[in-house]
Amino acid sequence: MKRFSNILILFCLFLSLSSISKPVFTELNPTGTYEYDHGNYGDGTVKVQKIGTDKINVSLFVVGGPPSHNMGELIEVLKIKNGVAIYKSGDCTIKFTFNSKAVKVTQTGFECGFGNGISANGYYKKTSSKVPNMDESY
Repeated sequence: MKRFSNILILFCLFLSLSSISKPVFTELNPTGTYEYDHGNYGDGTVKVQKIGTDKINVSLFVVGGPPSHNMGELIEVLKIKNGVAIYKSGDCTIKFTFNSKAVKVTQTGFECGFGNGISANGYYKKTSSKVPNMDESY
């Protein structure tokens, strides 16, 4: 009987320890404002507002450096999963990869509707976690 009690105790201990070690994933809240500044090479801003469990409202604005200062803008509602949201239109794909401090923007294709020579590529640092005014101009 003592052996059965020891086995039961070990089994309960195993169950309690295994439940402790399970990682708990919580979806990152990307809401906020992200910016980069490349001096004479241009700058950009990404504003994000989480609007559902798997949707975000994204406003992206990029401007190139002199002499042209061409611009690009995107305003879209996107699905987000595991910190990644993707915009796709024609040959243009823009991938937003969020972490707690920044968003990495990766653009492939050139038919994104941006000015000549403008790309959204960059590492935008989070400058605010407040809900941004999505209607406010840059």
